[in-house]
Amino acid sequence: MNLLGVIGDVLWILSLSIMAGASRMAWGKIGKDVKLPVLWSPAGATVWRASRGAALIALPAATFLLNLWLMAESRKPAGLDVAIILLCVRAILAAIFAVVHLTQVRRALNQLAEEGQIKL
Repeated sequence: MNLLGVIGDVLWILSLSIMAGASRMAWGKIGKDVKLPVLWSPAGATVWRASRGAALIALPAATFLLNLWLMAESRKPAGLDVAIILLCVRAILAAIFAVVHLTQVRRALNQLAEEGQIKL
């Protein structure tokens, strides 16, 4: 195991913990029967809604699976240049997925609050 792989793992752990915290916070505010908006059109209209579990767990679970694959790839013997590139890819993807999830949760909670389905 190399140092760059460990640094990448730490970044993914931080990203997944941020995502899990946001999902946990939102889970407590949303009732079981409430459908969360998950996908919006460019105009801002809700295109698709999903159940609480699917909406709050799908992206962190997909991110975790992607992390497992990237972690396995970073453990393969390679040169320093490939290890640095993999670390950069892992760092950028971890940040992107965390920001996307936080944005999605915030937007869904704001919309549900405007609709009167939850109280923030």
